[in-house]
Amino acid sequence: MVDQEWYSSKSGVLGVATCLVWTWMIIHRWNQRKNTGPKTWPLLGAALEQLLNYHRMHDWLLGYLNLSKTVVVPMPFTTYTYIADPANVQHILKTNFPNYPKGDAYHSYMEVLLGDGIFNVDGELWRKQRKTASFEFASKNLRDFSALVFREYSLKLSDILTRASLHNQQVDVQELLMRMTLDSICKVGFGVEIGSLAPNLPENGFAKAFDTANMIVTLRFIDPFWKIKRFLNLGSEALLQKSIKVIDHFTYSVIATRKKEIQQAPTTPNKIKHDILSRFIELGEDPNNNFTNKSLRDVVLNFVIAGRDTTAATLSWAIYMVMTHSHVADRVYSELKSFEEERAKEERISLLHHHPSDIQSFERRVTQFAELLNYDSLNRLHYLHAMITETLRLYPAVPQAGPRICMGKDSAYLQMKMALAILCRFYKFSLVSGHEVSYRMMTILSMANGLKVTVARRS
Repeated sequence: MVDQEWYSSKSGVLGVATCLVWTWMIIHRWNQRKNTGPKTWPLLGAALEQLLNYHRMHDWLLGYLNLSKTVVVPMPFTTYTYIADPANVQHILKTNFPNYPKGDAYHSYMEVLLGDGIFNVDGELWRKQRKTASFEFASKNLRDFSALVFREYSLKLSDILTRASLHNQQVDVQELLMRMTLDSICKVGFGVEIGSLAPNLPENGFAKAFDTANMIVTLRFIDPFWKIKRFLNLGSEALLQKSIKVIDHFTYSVIATRKKEIQQAPTTPNKIKHDILSRFIELGEDPNNNFTNKSLRDVVLNFVIAGRDTTAATLSWAIYMVMTHSHVADRVYSELKSFEEERAKEERISLLHHHPSDIQSFERRVTQFAELLNYDSLNRLHYLHAMITETLRLYPAVPQAGPRICMGKDSAYLQMKMALAILCRFYKFSLVSGHEVSYRMMTILSMANGLKVTVARRS
């Protein structure tokens, strides 16, 4: 009898509690009926809605930003505020930049991948890295060397596309561009040749691990339980740790190789290289800088994301825009043809005869055209420059403004112009039927499914 009364009493208490919870939730949602932002739930905030829309998060936010220039997204342990008013954006990113650091929360999300590199720090540490890197980017030696490297790898990419066109083979242009820019940043930034754009397209464990880690750390921004998963080594966080081991093995190998070459430089002068990593290694020799191998590792990975991902993503979107806007493709092609003829006259050379069906003559003409491209001549391609800039406006690869404006912008434009000049002059791209082009949620605005195309040679 007593047990029955106890169970009856307990059931009554649970019933009242359940009723109160539902009443609380109904009142909570009723109070939000006039809100223009995401609707929230007690304790969960807007986490559920944001998670359901994660794959299309930019479009999801745009829907709310069309209603209000400021959108507040409460989460279980933090709150995100998104703004679209130009005056407010300028205030935060430029006018009052010191008052809006990335902060500890952002640093904790990205630290496992970017460490204390330039994209993940504030204050004096950020200023010191930026000053050093800016000095190197301003170097004429680095600029001229970069132009040669960008031309070399653009021609390697051209060879692969030519082979694909022979067999009407589908290719993922984004993957090829990621390989090209990875090879480029490793040679220009770190003085090493890794050969990921070799004709057989060898599998690159570092690139795969880097992309995986990039996606997982981005997921941390909306996953309130990521620290628990990291502690228990479960799910995405377990995969992240495996990826970081691969990344670190590659990175520390690059650093060790470069240090060894620098040590041997006095006896082998041809080993001396003026790359960005070498400059930071030299700074590490000053005990006041407190630069360790871990610091150098962070420098390398931050420049990989800057020199590989952003440029390759922008090039991919640019090719997609050219494919889907035929009048733009025609104007770019016309500008490049005129440019080719003008440069040939200036250099007093005759353009080699070629036909798209004759591979040898075609490749010779591509190489001849590439040799007409350098830092100064590429600046004359005004429509190509405008096309790249408009692509960046529509598909910004990464948010950078004010004091954090991309210090390697000129170098990135140089590589993009070099590659696109060759690709748009000698190839016509067609999107594979049924291939869906959409963005992928990660630090960089890349394509979720790659960019599958077929390639035809142009006269």
